[in-house]
Formats: sequence, C-alpha cells, structure tokens
Amino acid sequence: MTSADVGVSPIASQSGPNYVLAAADANLYQIKAAQLAATRAQRDDVKAYAKRVLAETQSSHQALLAALKNDQRTIKAPPSSLSADRAALLKLLQKAPKSAFDNLYLTQSAQVQQAAWAVHKGYAQDGTDPALQQVAGTAVPVLENELTTGKSLTPSGLAG
Repeated sequence: MTSADVGVSPIASQSGPNYVLAAADANLYQIKAAQLAATRAQRDDVKAYAKRVLAETQSSHQALLAALKNDQRTIKAPPSSLSADRAALLKLLQKAPKSAFDNLYLTQSAQVQQAAWAVHKGYAQDGTDPALQQVAGTAVPVLENELTTGKSLTPSGLAG
C-alpha cells in the first residue's frame, strides 16, 4: 500500500526510543480495544475482526518487546499504560452505547492503525536499529491487511 492508500505518510527519521514508544502505545490501544470489541460488538463479523486484530497485535507487541531484550540495547521497555490520547479513545469506546459501539470501534481502530502504519513504515524505511527495523517491516503488511478488512466492515458513510 502507498501513503495515498493509507491516508498518511510514513514518519521519517524517528529515533529508536520514539519508535518504540509510538509502536507500543498503538499496540496497547489495539489490544485493549479489541478485547472490548470481542465481547461488546453487536455484529459477528466485527467480533471476528476484533479477535484477529487482538491476536495479530499481541504477536506484534511481543516481537517489539523481544527486540528490546539485548545486552547492547540502550532503549528501555515502553510503559504498559496508554498515552493520554489513546486512554481517552478507549474511555469513549467503553462508554459507547451498544448501538454505536461497532462503528466507533471500527473508526477508532482505523485511526490508530493509520498512525501505527506511519510509525512502522517510516522506521522500516530509515530506522537505525536492525532488530527494530525488522519488527517494523513485519508489522507493515499486517496493518495494511487490518486496515483493508476494517474498511470493508465499516459502513460507507463512515469510512473515509
């Protein structure tokens, strides 16, 4: 996919620590939101999508954390709590009425996936840490697939 397909440009020249923080924050949101959607979503296709996103994001997050476990690495592990912005998104999702939950989940998930794609794609292209570059490069096609699937589930009036 290109930047035009995703709707954002890759973020260039990120430091390793900034990449780790941004990637981890997106992962944590996706994990928590998908866990919520797996039980609260009204539509079966949205529940199935959330379960897939959950499994894929947990795998991506484990790969990110594993890449940091290295004697030569000076990048510390990211916090296990969400940034204020992502925590606010999750709070909105938790408070959403049943009738609005599915569409809100799909919309928020797409926004976070777009941001994550920009972070991963940028680091995959010009990151300086080979282990983290590999994590980023592996995450890009997974995010592209999730974005495509999520968009197909979102009502056309909301997708954009």
